Amino acid sequence: MWKLVIADDEPRIRRGLMQVLPWEELGIEVVGEAEDGIEALEVARSTKPDLLFVDINMPFLDGLAFVEQLQLEHKCLVVVITGYDEFTYAQKAVKLSVFDYILKPVVKSQLKELIDRAVIELEKNKIKEEFQAFTSKQLQNNSLLIRDNFLRRWMSGLWEPGEVEENIEYLKLPINASTRLAVFKVVQSTNVGTVKKEWGKDLLEFASRNIIEDILSDSGEHVVMEDERGYIVIFSPIADESEWIEQCMAIQTKFEEILARMVIYSDKVLSDGFLHADRVYNELVKGINAKGSLSPVVLLAKKFVEQAYAMPSLSLQEVADQVRVSPTYLSKLLKKEIGASFIDYLTDVRIKHAVLLMNDTSYKVYEIAEKVGYNSQHYFSNAFKKKTGVSPNSYRKGSWT
Repeated sequence: MWKLVIADDEPRIRRGLMQVLPWEELGIEVVGEAEDGIEALEVARSTKPDLLFVDINMPFLDGLAFVEQLQLEHKCLVVVITGYDEFTYAQKAVKLSVFDYILKPVVKSQLKELIDRAVIELEKNKIKEEFQAFTSKQLQNNSLLIRDNFLRRWMSGLWEPGEVEENIEYLKLPINASTRLAVFKVVQSTNVGTVKKEWGKDLLEFASRNIIEDILSDSGEHVVMEDERGYIVIFSPIADESEWIEQCMAIQTKFEEILARMVIYSDKVLSDGFLHADRVYNELVKGINAKGSLSPVVLLAKKFVEQAYAMPSLSLQEVADQVRVSPTYLSKLLKKEIGASFIDYLTDVRIKHAVLLMNDTSYKVYEIAEKVGYNSQHYFSNAFKKKTGVSPNSYRKGSWT
């Protein structure tokens, strides 16, 4: 049904227009009426009519001023209602691109003929809008195909730096020296849900890309694409390490909730030269492959430590319980696959996060210690110096550089 609003300061004119034709049979619904220009604007804003009758001479806001304002806010067919003595105004209305005008008193046959033409025009406009929307969608899809093809060839080392720069500018890609390049990969061998889920390769990759795009959508303009080897490649504007880790944890959590799979990633800010991102990409893929070679038990254990490192009481026993193996077995696996004991790995994770917090001078050292799982500032300082070579205070002062 097409929606019609009638605006006229005379109640009898409004009633007459509502009753003169069988509107529903014509595929039209009268959704509102108004007696002055200001009220007409409010009704039009709330009902979004397709067709609007407006008296050219209304109080507060006359018909011409109303039409000018309406055209700034909402597109619809406007029919001006006018008398013989207002014919000059009607001519001005035509210049405002109103659909037509009709003289008072309204003649039923003339109104019916006008409505028939209006419906035809509305249908033509609808077809045109649908075609434009379809064309726009096709262009967008083609644009994405062109973009992803360029990125895949770039990551494969098939473009020279000059060509890369030209394509980035032509495609208007938000890639520069402060951009972070990240590579994500779903670990098919893991199943972290209570119910085992099976995913085909194509469906899993499609779902993975959608999850990542959805989570990153509120954090600036990201470029997300899937390469030929099934990795999800991301160019992110998030340079802040803490913010990036937070987003990655959200991605990992969503993967577990929806796909019942773990996702691993590797990343680096392109500060050394974004035109050579293909080299960084290859380094990141090697890092992903190294992580992917770990057993599911070790991957799950590492993930749990990354999420629970701030718990002072976190122990090998608790992590082993989470991954459903004995502490002895987990300890041997960690030593074998990552070359570190549980305590060493936990300390590495805690100090890594502590280093990030050191950049925020609003935190005191003892507060950072507590945030990364240490009850004792003295013990934290010793662990920090052992891993970084300097004390927390010296690190903050920059004497380590």
